[in-house]
Amino acid sequence: MFENVIQSVFQVVRLAQIVGIPVFAFLFGLGFLFLLTAGKNPIRKRRGLLFVITFGLGTFLIAYVPAIVHTFAGETPSQALSGRSVEQLVDSTAPIGTIIFNGLKWIAIPVTGTMFYIGIFVRLMAAKNPGRKRVGIGLVMFSPLTLGIVLLIPKLLPSL
Repeated sequence: MFENVIQSVFQVVRLAQIVGIPVFAFLFGLGFLFLLTAGKNPIRKRRGLLFVITFGLGTFLIAYVPAIVHTFAGETPSQALSGRSVEQLVDSTAPIGTIIFNGLKWIAIPVTGTMFYIGIFVRLMAAKNPGRKRVGIGLVMFSPLTLGIVLLIPKLLPSL
């Protein structure tokens, strides 16, 4: 009975890693976009910082805490004779991360392209307003960085 509980906990941790990492990474990217496009809006800056810190930290915690706990306090898991249905359920959710990252990629490409063009438009229309000029330059400079981060996250995630 105790082995079944341990096996169930392992499967819950696996499910949290398979589904939680892509969701938290998506929300981290969304917070990064909020932060880059906030300008002088303190509410949006606060929301962006909160998303970036919380979901960035959450992504690394979901990825590394089970490994650290297993390294210091765990032992090698024994072969489970039962619970194959739970393992199959967790394995069936594995494509969700790929679907989320593909959707994020297809959404991020037009959004960052639009962000680039809006930055150029804001820069050109900001006659003698230095604050608006900086916002336009920031949008133009950081839209490729945002797209690069969105495209690199799925490639870097397996190395965690």
